[in-house]
Amino acid sequence: METATDIIKKALRNEIHASAFFAKAAEMTKDDESRMLFLELGGMEDNHADALVEKLKHNPCGDDLDLAAYLKELENSAEPIMTPEELATIENGDARTVLRMAIDLELKAKETYAKLADELVDLEVKSYCLELVRQENTHANALTKHLRSLDMEAEDRPGL
Repeated sequence: METATDIIKKALRNEIHASAFFAKAAEMTKDDESRMLFLELGGMEDNHADALVEKLKHNPCGDDLDLAAYLKELENSAEPIMTPEELATIENGDARTVLRMAIDLELKAKETYAKLADELVDLEVKSYCLELVRQENTHANALTKHLRSLDMEAEDRPGL
């Protein structure tokens, strides 16, 4: 059974993974709308990780884990956190596949935050995790909307 500490570490890994994924996708895409979306989402993932560490600063995990140091360690190795398959997919440039992978990352983060909210007793942190569930769902919806728009003529596409 996963402990709250395991889930917190997983949530931070998810955020750093998604941030690295979005940064690489923004770098490689030729589509300006996709680039803007990837850059925006990557920045949000960084903010989620930092805010989670801040929220948990006064709520020890029980394992004497220094979350700020753990996050820094993850950030210093952000690119290797992606699999070779992910890098190859992004570099291949198939927008639909990249967007589907991004949606999966957001849904995985949503699930992790929902699990974490179930494990926590601190109401402030629990509430923040539930807010992150909502935000990750919003990200997945924006990516899904963008994926669907790829089949439309440029002038018919909804704005991001």
